[in-house]
Amino acid sequence: MKTKRGLPDMTWIPDRQLWRKRGTYKGQKYNLTSKTPEGVMEKIEEFKANVDRGLSVEDDITVSAYAARWLPLRVAGMKPKSADVYNNALMLHILPKIGSLQIRDVKPMHIDELLAGITGLSLSMNNKILFATKQLFNSALENDLISKNPCVGRKPGGSPTKKKTPLTKAQQETLTTAVRETRAELFTLLCLYAGLRREEALGLLWSNVHLDDMPYIDVRHTVTYDTIGNATHSENLKTKAAYRSIPIPPQLSEALLRWRGRATSLFVVPAERTGREMSATAFRRMWQIISGHTELVKKKGKDGEPIRIEVKHVGVVDFHVEPHQLRHTYITELCASGIDIKKIQYLAGHSKVQMTLDIYTHVTQNKPEQLASDIIRAFSGTPTGTPMPENEHSGQNKQPPQP
Repeated sequence: MKTKRGLPDMTWIPDRQLWRKRGTYKGQKYNLTSKTPEGVMEKIEEFKANVDRGLSVEDDITVSAYAARWLPLRVAGMKPKSADVYNNALMLHILPKIGSLQIRDVKPMHIDELLAGITGLSLSMNNKILFATKQLFNSALENDLISKNPCVGRKPGGSPTKKKTPLTKAQQETLTTAVRETRAELFTLLCLYAGLRREEALGLLWSNVHLDDMPYIDVRHTVTYDTIGNATHSENLKTKAAYRSIPIPPQLSEALLRWRGRATSLFVVPAERTGREMSATAFRRMWQIISGHTELVKKKGKDGEPIRIEVKHVGVVDFHVEPHQLRHTYITELCASGIDIKKIQYLAGHSKVQMTLDIYTHVTQNKPEQLASDIIRAFSGTPTGTPMPENEHSGQNKQPPQP
């Protein structure tokens, strides 16, 4: 291997196209590489500065190796859903991009490249990935492996999450009629008429369903999933506010009575094969009754050779609907009915009233018939607070004269 004149012990590595220098400084060994000799010398100076500040530098630990030690400590004691945020961010996005780099070599530019690669994801997902990355490097900083966090000053990209749209009355009727007597019926009605979250509906036991006198449901259980979709049934709900008792309307109580008479499982919405809590895969299959799906089917072509063709299975409705949209529709209907906001907060299981208000104010205060008088007043010169004539704000304005 050739050496660089004036830079003793610096060698050229042909297969990696890098210059390398090995050495020891104050008892700590280093093995540093760069595309240029000058780059190697800069890294040596940085290494020496870190040692002089008392940093304990492990010169060969990679981001992947450090993450493997850090992640179990970070998620210890967390709920499975929260732990999944870290695990998914690391395994699917962070480590594939920077996992092979030595942790002390990661620069802000590497983080910028990581974030640039996920701009197609939602703003929420971008936030989660950047947060996990910051936490990883904060730990490395606290353990004296790096001198500064390369995530400082980085901002997430991504698109804002699309606003949820509640189902119309016509869509609600179409959906409930279409799912009747299918495996998706009780799940759909529990979310639409009791406002249960997906994990709450899947975790509901028949022992928590009370159908005598005044029918109601006790929300006490949930189903969570690990990274490969295995289900865990527990009493660890999302928040303390999620523990609630919900009166149920006749549409839901009728269906529950009908299904309870033939139930063979402790679960109200069980997995079809096992009768236990649904796995993530089992839930997707059930939801395909509503959404439809496409699969590749293996068949023989004209020449007798096997080919795969796409077969589309149409869902029971002709409009798009997501599981959480059912719960959103429930809360929206409560808001539109004029129920007290604190009661709606309780029924929805919201820990903060602001979450409920965000829906309430949009539903109850921004309808055209409610804004009409404000618009008329704004362009008539009438002072704010002055009552408008009855025919100008009642929503029953006179028809314009015919020409």
